[in-house]
Amino acid sequence: MKKGWERLTLLSSFEGWSYRVFGRFASKFLKSVFEFKGELEKAGIKIYSETYVSMMFFAGLVTLPVTAVALVLIYFTHFIPLIFLVPLPLYIMIVFMITPSMKGGERASALEREMPFVSAYITVMATGGISPYTSVKRLSKVDLMPAMRRESREIIRDVEIFGIDPLSALEHASEAHPLDIYRDFISGYASTVITGGDIAHFLESKTHDIFKARAMRIKAAADRLGMLLESFIIVMVLMSLSFYILFSVDAIYSTGVSMYSSMLLYTYVFAPLLSVVFIYLAHDMQPKSPMNDWRPYKVAALSSALAVLVFLLLTGMMGIIQFPIFDFIKNLIDLPTAVSITLVIAMVPPAMVHSKNSRRKSEIEKGIASFLRDLTETRKTGMAPEKCIENLSKRNYGTFSKELEKIASELSWGIPLRQVFEDFMKRTKSWLSQLVIFLLVEAIDVGGGTIGMIESLTRFNNMTQEVEKEKRMNSRPYIIIPYFAGIMLMATTLLTLMFVGKTVTLATEGMGSRIDLNAISITFSVSVITHVFIIGLVAGKIGEESIAAGFKHSALLVIITLLASIFVPKLVTL
Repeated sequence: MKKGWERLTLLSSFEGWSYRVFGRFASKFLKSVFEFKGELEKAGIKIYSETYVSMMFFAGLVTLPVTAVALVLIYFTHFIPLIFLVPLPLYIMIVFMITPSMKGGERASALEREMPFVSAYITVMATGGISPYTSVKRLSKVDLMPAMRRESREIIRDVEIFGIDPLSALEHASEAHPLDIYRDFISGYASTVITGGDIAHFLESKTHDIFKARAMRIKAAADRLGMLLESFIIVMVLMSLSFYILFSVDAIYSTGVSMYSSMLLYTYVFAPLLSVVFIYLAHDMQPKSPMNDWRPYKVAALSSALAVLVFLLLTGMMGIIQFPIFDFIKNLIDLPTAVSITLVIAMVPPAMVHSKNSRRKSEIEKGIASFLRDLTETRKTGMAPEKCIENLSKRNYGTFSKELEKIASELSWGIPLRQVFEDFMKRTKSWLSQLVIFLLVEAIDVGGGTIGMIESLTRFNNMTQEVEKEKRMNSRPYIIIPYFAGIMLMATTLLTLMFVGKTVTLATEGMGSRIDLNAISITFSVSVITHVFIIGLVAGKIGEESIAAGFKHSALLVIITLLASIFVPKLVTL
């Protein structure tokens, strides 16, 4: 508490000094150069625009001594890289200027994925007689939708602390929000209430529009990700192909350590950095989920430790320790094969864990969709929701059947429905499944699970399933590209080495010099295998929204590339 108060005091004093020094200039800047007020409201930054601009200029003023010191050091030491510190005040001001727009974009993207379920929740609650503001209050306590929880708390603050009526608070929340579908939904509801329109009809039709808009955005995102994957393949494969051809020719004609330095720098420094850039771009384009499954990454850490131990054994402890058995293994297994075995051992266990978890998650989501359809029909007989669930537990819903049987047995023991489904939500790692079950429990809780409410929930869940299915189908064809790229990269590099090496050998045959083509081929094979391993990770992130999904692609690419390095030279020499 004391540290938090100290930080608040420090921030307040910084704001105060900034406004004292640059307050008048900030007002002129806002009138004539740039208006920050709207951007700050969209970003959710609770500060006056004059104070924010004053802080920007004051931060630039504080960093001016760094510029002066950098200029002095450049003059006396001639250390040119210090020139990047000269415009530090300008960097600080640029950061201040772009931060509101970045924060606004993050706020919009965080709510965009939750918005279809928010509108579905409000619509389902409205069919049970619950007002949207009451639904917003309930959403303020829901951890499954953190972005909407923050927005709900802002609305509740305006109503319960500042005394604004709920309708005006909803209108005010929508006016300054960066997400267009949220603005349309909230402001449309307020207009419908004011004009006396059919609120239930508006909410349902608007929810349908939001789901359709979501489907169109996901399709457009899939197209953009496909273009991003194509760009990545063009950059990482065609550029790498050109570089490796140059590196191979240079390695044959050069001698000493410098013959490999450019290739090693490209493979182990430049290519990974470029891959990180593409992963960041893919992460920015893809819809975000507030729930992450860290189990594959934990398994990857353990299997990587085992893989390092295997690599040391296969390479004879990198020549540090001399044993006859190590020499035998080194003669039996060359370095590219050892590296490939190491990478496969590191990636196969987490790939299996991720595939198992993804398959189970997909099967549970499909099972829940079928269960909701059957629940709607069974509910029409007049049975209570709990009794309907017990009867449906005897049907086959795939992986979800085991969970449904457990739910039915707990209900038969007299455990409350909400507690039963909350226990199920803790067992599953699917955010979509948890949301659907949450909506079902809320619908039953507020209205007894009427037929209309469950039908609405079933319809919205089917639309979500169709959107996710279309997204997977659109991105699937692009995953094949890296496999052809890996084979082409290895084959072209080795063929270039062979042809150029033979040409140089024939040209220098009578001069007594000889090129160790085998050593050069081993070095390049290891580099290409490492390169395609990185390509697999990025392909998984772009194609399936997870680096863990790239584990299997990396393992398969490493195996295929290793086989290409073995069989391509043999095919050429036939």
